[in-house]
Formats: sequence, structure tokens, C-alpha cells
Amino acid sequence: MDAQYYPINFDEAGNTFSITNNGTAPAPCVITIIPKVDFLKLEIEGLTELPILFTGLRMNEALVIDGEKCEITVDGEDAFLNYDAWEFPRLQPGINKITIKNGIQASIAIEYNTRYI
Repeated sequence: MDAQYYPINFDEAGNTFSITNNGTAPAPCVITIIPKVDFLKLEIEGLTELPILFTGLRMNEALVIDGEKCEITVDGEDAFLNYDAWEFPRLQPGINKITIKNGIQASIAIEYNTRYI
């Protein structure tokens, strides 16, 4: 994947940031989240029509939500049963506002390939 990485800067509340997709088409993305605390329920808004919910993520485990391959893993092991969403994440063209509940308590990376129509 010839992915683009962008620095993620949270707002003052510690849960919202923006990423700009300079392409003209939605771009599937890969989200990696490594929490600094245990998350009973992790909620992500702004990458799918309805929020993404993931349950049972422990401190220092690497959650990878791969919108390119349509895979969900924790530390390399399948974790699809803990994923509750109707679709996989993608960035819409333009500015994408993303909210991660308690996001300041995790290391987060988002990768994607710009797509054009």
C-alpha cells in the first residue's frame, strides 16, 4: 500500500480530529489503534455512515481495522466478532471529521491511498 500518513492532532476535548482526502473518490483506509488504557467499548464516528463499535480492547493491544482488505485484527489475530459496524472505514473526498471516544488515551494512525474518479 502506497499509503499517505497524516499527523493526528486532537481538539481540546481530546476526541476529534480532521483528515483531508485530496482525492475525488472515497478512499478505504486502515486504522491502527493502540490504547493506553483498557477499552470496554471503543466508538469511532466519521469513517462510516453509522459509528464503528469495537468491544474488549486491552491496553497496548494493536487493533487494526483494515478497510482495504476488510479485516479486523488485534495483535495479528482475527477479531471480527468484536467489530460492530455495517461497513469498513473510508475517507470521503474533502475534510473528514473523525471522533474517537476517549481517543486521547490511545495512539492512532490512519493510512490510505488517494483515489480519483
